[in-house]
Amino acid sequence: MSRLIESIYLKDGEFRNLKYHQLRMESSSKELFGVSNKWTLESKLQSSEYPETGLYKVRVIYDTEVKQIEFVPYQTKLVRSLKLVNSDVIRYTHKFENRQTLNELYQQREGCDDIIIVRNGFVTDASYANLIFRKGDEWFTPATFLLAGTMRAFLLGSHKIKSAEIRVEDVVKYESCKLINAMLGMDAPEIPLSSIV
Repeated sequence: MSRLIESIYLKDGEFRNLKYHQLRMESSSKELFGVSNKWTLESKLQSSEYPETGLYKVRVIYDTEVKQIEFVPYQTKLVRSLKLVNSDVIRYTHKFENRQTLNELYQQREGCDDIIIVRNGFVTDASYANLIFRKGDEWFTPATFLLAGTMRAFLLGSHKIKSAEIRVEDVVKYESCKLINAMLGMDAPEIPLSSIV
């Protein structure tokens, strides 16, 4: 049975976007294991001994049950450049603990800090984050994403970003991009278009 992982933002004792994490976990459990979870993420986290000061990335490893909860001190990884990498066969619809396919694509980044995965001519995600692209004052996220990220869902739900099909040749129409995930929101560092190769 493949194990899944959920990465959650914890700052000064407050968990962020638990509703979106819960929805994704329930969806994955039903689709992959054919069962509904008999537990809630919030109850599992509240019963753990979590740090109440500082910024942490919480790693919840699970299948039909929670197997492990880790609290890892977090620092934002500095990403200044992105390499376009093609894979027409990649699928990553669930947040699996095994990231071998993504890691193999990441190895193709050459001198860049991370990658932008292009599938069938469409922009999808970076190796560990969804993407948003800026055009003027508006931000757009690829409709052809690989993983339905919780921050992506939150930002779409709060109308801070819009979904759009972005072909690889459309990237030049934007001015910059950001990587977003459970740990990185709209305050994530902005990467200029000239840093995408």
